[in-house]
This record gives sequence, structure tokens and C-alpha cells, in this order.
Amino acid sequence: MNLLISPCSDPYWNLAAEEILLKNQQENYLFLYMNKPCVVVGKHQNTLKEINSKYIYSSNTLVARRLSGGGAVYHDEGNLNFSYIQSVGPGDSLSYKSLTQSILSFLMILIPEIELSERNDLMLRGNKISGSAMHLFKNRVLAHGTLLINCNLYNLSAALKGHPDRFVDRSIESRRAPVMNLSEQNQELTPDSLISLFSEYLRKSDPNIIYSQLPIELNDPILELVNSKYSTPTWIYGYSPKYSYSNEVQIGLQMIPYRLEIEKGIISSVLLEENDELNDDIKLSFNRLVGISHNIYSLTKSLNYVGNTPFERRIFKTLI
Repeated sequence: MNLLISPCSDPYWNLAAEEILLKNQQENYLFLYMNKPCVVVGKHQNTLKEINSKYIYSSNTLVARRLSGGGAVYHDEGNLNFSYIQSVGPGDSLSYKSLTQSILSFLMILIPEIELSERNDLMLRGNKISGSAMHLFKNRVLAHGTLLINCNLYNLSAALKGHPDRFVDRSIESRRAPVMNLSEQNQELTPDSLISLFSEYLRKSDPNIIYSQLPIELNDPILELVNSKYSTPTWIYGYSPKYSYSNEVQIGLQMIPYRLEIEKGIISSVLLEENDELNDDIKLSFNRLVGISHNIYSLTKSLNYVGNTPFERRIFKTLI
């Protein structure tokens, strides 16, 4: 097993590195990394449904989509991510517990109260400290997880506080749970100190661990995958399953409900309930939404377009 510690805190780079190590290599890796503030959604989730778009935009928090399934998670510099990437053969166990045994054993020695739930979440005093996900590719498996050490839990809560009631779809929904940091149990713990302690544990317990650096020939493929996939709106938002978004906007003294249909991240149609306040200009304003990307950045750009009427700006404010 090769132990790699990422030199980068860019979530798009680290997610691309995971995929390249999984699909382009045959060696086994334990890949550790920390990201700058971001929300990472599961492969089959509806991104907008999982995030607080207004907070994401105002706080410059990044949004990413990973290769594996599961729910949305928040990362920052107080969160350590671990990825076990290895080849498996017939008869090999594909259980998350067996694949990630080394870090589970280490953490349970460090803090004996830690337990592994049936959903492969690490729990401490009834609170979640780690989520997990897996992805299979041919004879290769990726088993990865998060570890809350001294994460900003206020930002975590704010970033993941969306409006799921406005969406109708068949996406995988996150299961919310109370969370806590490891530093609440041991105030001396930081991501860097935990990496040092874990590295020392591996040195003593596993003679087959090789302390490695990322092969230099992988830098270009990783960067290419960042630019062609992981940092693109097409992957982050457009990969979301088809969905409907419903809200309402005030016209005069009345609230007018509307529903958008979104495919591949693009608004494809608008449905309005008939109302005495509706006229051709209002209907035209709504129809102008068709073809716009349904994400905070495109909508904010449209909101600030100088050619918009005050009413059209009011509509855009209900979309984000």
C-alpha cells in the first residue's frame, strides 16, 4: 500500500486524482487530503437540492460532485479525507470495514468511544464524525470517507441547509444527522497532528506501507480531468437527474406559483397557474427563463443583467 498525502487543497484536483489513481493505476493507495471550503455531492444527487445556494455564493464556497454515490458532505481545512484505492480479486472482501480497516483501528485506539454504524458512518457519543462512500471500477475499488476534526460546524450547517421541498426528482437524498468534531473529545487534535499520528501507527503496524509521492506522470492527466470534468458546470450541475423546481413570486398583491422543468442543468420549460394578474408581458418574462442554466452563478449573472425589468429580477431572486 502506497501512502500519498496530497500537496493540493483544491477539491476538483483531489477528486480527479482519486479517479486517475483508481482507473489509470494498478497499485494500491491510501490517499489523504484536505480541501478548502466546499460541498461535495454524491454522483447521483441533485446538486441544487442539497446546497444552500445563497450561502455558497456569498461565502465563495466551492461545489463539487464526486465519483462515488451517497450523500452531500462539507469539507474545509478542519476535515481530513481518506481514500483507499486498490485492486481486488475473486473472493476478496468488498466491505467498507475491511477495506478501511487500518484507519478504523487507529481511530478506535485513539478514541475508544468511536463506533462504526451499520451505514459505515463513524459515530462518537451518538454524533457522526465521518461519512463514507464507495465506487467500483472493473477490478478496482475506491472506499473513501471524511473525518471531522476541527471543522467549522456553523459553516457546515449553513452550506447544507437547502430547500428540498421545492424539488421533485428521483435523486439520492442526503440523510441528515447530528455531527461533532474529534477535537471536542481531544482538543489537541488537528488534521496535521492526526496525519502524523496515523503515519506513525501505520509505520509500526504495517510493514508493507510505502511512503510515496504522486507519480509525476499523473500530473497532466489529473489536470486535464479537472478542466474537462470536475470543475465544469456540466458535471457539477448538469449531471443531476431531471427534476422539477417549484416556487412563487409576488405580482401585485398576489403570489403566483410556478414550476420549472430542468434537464441536464438547463431550464427546459415553465408552467404557470392561471391567474387574473397574468398578462402577456409577465408570461414572456417567465418564458425567458427557458434555456438558462439552473445554478447560482448563471442565475446571478442573469439577475444582474441590465436589460432585465424589475419584475424579472424579482423572478430570478426566487430561483436561488
